[in-house]
Amino acid sequence: MDWEALAGSWSNATVRLTHIHKRQGDEPLPVRSETDGGFFVLTTGEASELVISDTVHHIRGVYLLHGGPGALMSVRSASSDFRWTVLSYRALASSPTDLERLAQTYSYTPHAALPLQDKCQTVTSLWQGGDALSRLEAQAAFLSFVGEALRQGQTVAEHDSRPDPLSEAVRYIQRHYAEPITVETLTGVCGCSASYLSRLFRQQLGFGPIDYLIDVRIHKAKQQLLRSEARLHEIAASVGYADAYYFSRLFKKHTGCSPMQYRSEQRKAVQNNPLLSFGLSIESVHALSHNENEIYYQWTEEGETSMLGWKKPRIAAMLLLCTTLLLSACQGGSNTGGAANGAANGGASSSESEIESGVAATRTYKHLKGESEIPVKPERVVSLFHLGQLMALDVRPVGATTYVLDNPLLGDLSDIMDVGVPPSAEKILALDPDLIITTVPFMEIVEGGYEALSQIAPTVVVEQLNDPFLDVEMFGELLGKQDEAKAWKTAFEAKIASYKERLAPLVGPDETFSILNVRAKEIFIYGDGNMGGNIIYKLLGFKPPQKVKDEVINGETWQISREVIPDFIGDHLLLAVNEGAEEEMKEVEKLIQHTSAWKSGKVYEIDFDTFLPGDPIAIEKQLDIIADLLTEKK
Repeated sequence: MDWEALAGSWSNATVRLTHIHKRQGDEPLPVRSETDGGFFVLTTGEASELVISDTVHHIRGVYLLHGGPGALMSVRSASSDFRWTVLSYRALASSPTDLERLAQTYSYTPHAALPLQDKCQTVTSLWQGGDALSRLEAQAAFLSFVGEALRQGQTVAEHDSRPDPLSEAVRYIQRHYAEPITVETLTGVCGCSASYLSRLFRQQLGFGPIDYLIDVRIHKAKQQLLRSEARLHEIAASVGYADAYYFSRLFKKHTGCSPMQYRSEQRKAVQNNPLLSFGLSIESVHALSHNENEIYYQWTEEGETSMLGWKKPRIAAMLLLCTTLLLSACQGGSNTGGAANGAANGGASSSESEIESGVAATRTYKHLKGESEIPVKPERVVSLFHLGQLMALDVRPVGATTYVLDNPLLGDLSDIMDVGVPPSAEKILALDPDLIITTVPFMEIVEGGYEALSQIAPTVVVEQLNDPFLDVEMFGELLGKQDEAKAWKTAFEAKIASYKERLAPLVGPDETFSILNVRAKEIFIYGDGNMGGNIIYKLLGFKPPQKVKDEVINGETWQISREVIPDFIGDHLLLAVNEGAEEEMKEVEKLIQHTSAWKSGKVYEIDFDTFLPGDPIAIEKQLDIIADLLTEKK
């Protein structure tokens, strides 16, 4: 189905909502009936069978169906909790083609049920108001429902399986940040548990869902403070805070100044700096003052979701203007930014020599967002998530996000620019990269997404493989470092083999390992993803307890209650106790004292921050630590 064309036919049509029927409680199921107009059916409940024009739809949970005029509809069977809302309408099409499209029958399981249900409830509530004004508002709300239905239909068609819950949550926050949002709201949108969603956020972005929501709201508030004269309570309400005082305290906590101070200081900076009056941001000008060879630009906001796009016709003029202003201001400061200038010249020379020798300076690389022309030998890489993976291949990026720069196992990273979290497109631009590498989650939290990044430099979106061998192989191919990747793999395989031989006499063939993390108010059990689980279970081949295998590794359990801790503990226990969790640990200790791991003295304390990263360099060092811990306990 061509969803784009269908949306166009809806835009061309004159549509009128005519009737709403909502099945409640034990109301009898409808008999077979013929419709005189189009209709949407939104259902909830367990297994049911709904028939539209002799096509049987087997329904479980939330389901959306659409039928055209003359369709025969009936419910063959339904569970006791089966509920449905039927929105009937009539449409006058502008052409026979549009009429044919509007009459199509289609159905799907929504990838995000909550937005559809909310819009359906809004239409229903307004319609049931009965008065003319409410009915008029219901007509408008119905079109909003249709838009959401078509949008989700297109998404379902593009993805054979359910979209990633993390991506769904990020997109929902970006669209609905001004509305009340809780973790429970997000789990309703994504169809997963709260603990699982929180784990996805922390593993792939380094912070929780509510942290991201706050960051989006603060960012939107900054924009309004600079672009409008709105009062504090108006701005607070526009970003989801009913209490202006609470919003002000939160803003100061995250920015270091109050909202009104922020507005005053930023506007004063505009008055005192000629570059800002031409539309450049504060961050851009900060970069300009350090290096006249950077690239400068102006953003413009457009569209429903405030996606960022380029004002391309003005780029050349802005480049010339900025360079002129800077040269005038610097008065001979030609040494400024010499290192960056040298790097840029070195890159150009390399490309010229490659062309002269008949070797292409760029090549086509296929990735999650399609194909991109990338440098054969990139020299100025910005990597939003993968840092240790690049460093394992002796590639040192010029920029990375705060999250990966906090990795304590990667040594001195002071020469790598922190582009923030969410990543700042402005900071990335100032680095003049020739290649940007990102994952889907980090791409989506950049304002403007992939389009904004790819306007700066060739951008490659890669999978988060969470496997050191696969990671190194992938980046070896991406960065033209295949020889280095093979060398790393050979050396690491030799190290693993050596440790297996060393540890074999110390661990019985049937002994099991568990990994427990105690936090101030939460307790987590880890599987084979990180926190040493990938090393214990995958690289060294030790066994998990059956409960850990069934419910954690092969299930979605992560956060557990205190009383069930002993059920997950094996013969060996890796224990990470976070700062501030001392009191909680006292209670946990009472429970694990009776386990075999405690009784045999095989409880190994590990540092949470050290074992959180999963890049190749971190895993090598974690392997060393685990081997030493097991050897010391012999």
